[in-house]
Amino acid sequence: MTFSFPRFCRHLLFFSRREQLERELAEEIEFHRAQKQDDRAMGNITLAKEESRDVWSFLSIENLWQDLKYAARMLRRSPGFTALAAISLALGIGGNAAMFSLVNALLIRPLPYFQPERLVGITSAYPKAGLALFQQESRTMEVASVSADSEFNLTGAGEAVRLMGSVTSANLFSLLGTPVEMGRAFEPGEDRPGRDALVILSHSLWKTKFYGDPRVIGRMITLNGVNRLVVGVMPAAFSFPSPRVELWVPARVDPSNVQEYFAYDFVPLIARLRGGATIAQAQGEVRAMTAQLYSMFPWVMPRNWNMDSRVISLQEYIVGDVRRKLLILLSCVGIVLLVACTNVASLLLARATARRKEMALRAALGAGRFRIVRQLLTESVLLAGSGAALGLLLAVAALSVFRSVLPHDLPGVANVTIDGNVAAFVAGLALVTGLAFGIAPALSASQIDLNQTIRGGGQRSARSFWVQFRGWLIAAEVALTVVLLVAAGLLTRSMRALVETNPGFNAEHVLTVRIAPNQSFCNDRGRCIALYDDLLRRARGIPEVADVAVANTVPLDGEFAGIPVDVENHIKTADFLPMLWAGAISADYIKLMRIHVLAGRGFTESDGANSAPVVLISASTARRFWPGESAVGKHVKPTWDDQWRTIVGVVSDVRQYDLTNRTPDWITGAMYMPYAQSVQIDHQFPAAMDLVVRTAAGADVTRVAQEIRGLAVDENPNVPVSVVEPMDSIVSGSVSGFRATMGVLLSFAMTALLLAAIGTYGLVSHSVAQRSYEIGVRIALGASKPSIVGLILGQSLRFVAGGVVAGVGAAVVFARFLSSLLYGVGATDPVTFAGVILFLFGIAAIASSAPALKAARMDPLKSLRMD
Repeated sequence: MTFSFPRFCRHLLFFSRREQLERELAEEIEFHRAQKQDDRAMGNITLAKEESRDVWSFLSIENLWQDLKYAARMLRRSPGFTALAAISLALGIGGNAAMFSLVNALLIRPLPYFQPERLVGITSAYPKAGLALFQQESRTMEVASVSADSEFNLTGAGEAVRLMGSVTSANLFSLLGTPVEMGRAFEPGEDRPGRDALVILSHSLWKTKFYGDPRVIGRMITLNGVNRLVVGVMPAAFSFPSPRVELWVPARVDPSNVQEYFAYDFVPLIARLRGGATIAQAQGEVRAMTAQLYSMFPWVMPRNWNMDSRVISLQEYIVGDVRRKLLILLSCVGIVLLVACTNVASLLLARATARRKEMALRAALGAGRFRIVRQLLTESVLLAGSGAALGLLLAVAALSVFRSVLPHDLPGVANVTIDGNVAAFVAGLALVTGLAFGIAPALSASQIDLNQTIRGGGQRSARSFWVQFRGWLIAAEVALTVVLLVAAGLLTRSMRALVETNPGFNAEHVLTVRIAPNQSFCNDRGRCIALYDDLLRRARGIPEVADVAVANTVPLDGEFAGIPVDVENHIKTADFLPMLWAGAISADYIKLMRIHVLAGRGFTESDGANSAPVVLISASTARRFWPGESAVGKHVKPTWDDQWRTIVGVVSDVRQYDLTNRTPDWITGAMYMPYAQSVQIDHQFPAAMDLVVRTAAGADVTRVAQEIRGLAVDENPNVPVSVVEPMDSIVSGSVSGFRATMGVLLSFAMTALLLAAIGTYGLVSHSVAQRSYEIGVRIALGASKPSIVGLILGQSLRFVAGGVVAGVGAAVVFARFLSSLLYGVGATDPVTFAGVILFLFGIAAIASSAPALKAARMDPLKSLRMD
């Protein structure tokens, strides 16, 4: 229809003079009716009024407003149905809103950097020689390095504190295109020796430690014993590469230091594609430059070192493995929404049958089929809108739960909120879901046989197709529920397997305290040994301390203390380059942690700095290098050492990295060194150590922790005490993400199960009501109560069985997608599948039993008289 200004003005006039025009219209129609002397000659007077109003008003707006008012009135008349449907939809829509906010923030929304679509990450870590080569040779990328796990001691500004920092190439900030808030960024060449004594502060560190003083720019601060000039402060929103990072310092790139240039601090690389370059071109260049770097190493490297490096978008690089978990959760919450929509569609189909007489009356008054369908779809969309409004409230609570599944140091997670974009998504989702679950009931209600409906009162007027279709909907609900129950069951069994796993140590009553002197302090090995010896002596004097030891890393703390070694009588090749996890421990550590000595002996106080070098190795390491023979008396040594170290004992395996024992591929075993004889990969003596304390049963752990912390601070005020944590908490924290994922999936599965049970109950109840005449006839002809119950249950379980069969097939596919999260259980675990099937049939039988028993107790005279 083309726009007409006179018609538009006429429509506006209608709104201002509506009552007068309505009165005049009524008078005119009455006049014509009197003239005709016969109402039937006028036809449908109500329809004539509607057509006259259409000429005056904005037809679409008027109709929409009428439909909305009528829909709201009808929903208010059925508060129980409305509440049940709205809550069902709120569970699905709320979960999807929360998940969409995470997916949008982490996978969809562009990164807050200049031209983020050109930023990429290189998946493998490279030494500084690799960074220099890529920066000099790459024609497709500008390359920078950045680390996220460097620790710094800040001293000389009150009590010494341990800070998390990032060591970066000087071009990082210019590559990202992020300006500083104050001061300046690093300049070219400021990652070279003599120019690198600089630091940039995070906004939070500037506020908390330096009280937001703008005069901090140009001030010298001491980090790890090195005086550094503060040149800048970053904006509050900047959190690259991790929200934990509190400062940035330039990496020292020094080709003259061969060990540091090629061996230490393998770091991730990021890059910005040059104009016209593609990721595919950059990928080919990385492969060629990696091969070139391989030939430059001054020692043998593994044959396929870094040849699997890939160039991916920086957004994908940052999210990493979390992407898969996000997609799994998004799939699951989508399934919950499908179950909710299916459930509401089933309820609406039953309601449509009950309203067939109403629809027949509307048709008799002149409403066309399209008009009836539109009215019913308006009710569905309004119902979905109510569910969406409630769902937004649920999404706020669900978001905090979903965040617990993801790593806390993932950039952007902490700032995810339910914002305008999420609200728009929810509005669109409400419209789509309202139309999706409303179309079938609307079509069902609009198929009207006036004579049969009005004469039969709707008791048996429902078409058999729609009754059967509702059964298919219930089967689909069951199938989707099977998928979620299987996923939740597999994760639950995995969690149980993890909890029952023997970690190789005893965490009860163990407290860990991180002590971190500067590395320069420990350049004098004797001074560092004396510090820890004195701490051990004074800690043993605390009444509630049963035992105490030190270790460079405790199990499950996420530290990777590996060093390359030579193994006696094992020749190194490009395919065999042993790298052992290397623990530095005091003599009592093995006994304190309840690690078993399987052969030989443990360490003693006599294994000191000036005694013969010795090591302990794990049982799996002994089996790997000396299968079928004793490892005691054999020898290993760090690659750069001249003196062999004698293996004096074999100890039980400890799950050092995580409870699943998924160690990095480059770790080929584990060994322990006496603290006084220990060494790190950078050839230095370990400085940062954990004081490990076993308290007496019933001890006040909080008070003991305070005393230990006080001892450490008193010993040397410039040595920060950064972490005080019970070992139980470390163990629990190592599976917290897994436990949260299991809990979320279990809640999804229980929600879907509840909705499926409600749907099954509704289907059977409605079926009993529709078949009351048939059931009455059966009872009148002598059918027994058990046979009636069996008839009703059989119909219900037939649909459930179909859903279970389809659901098992879908669950097998989905479980394989879930397999990366499983531990100790296969993706097609028969116990889980069998348990889910039996459980679902049991719930379906319970949901169907009440209507079935009601049908068996039916009075045949009343049911036959009703029809």
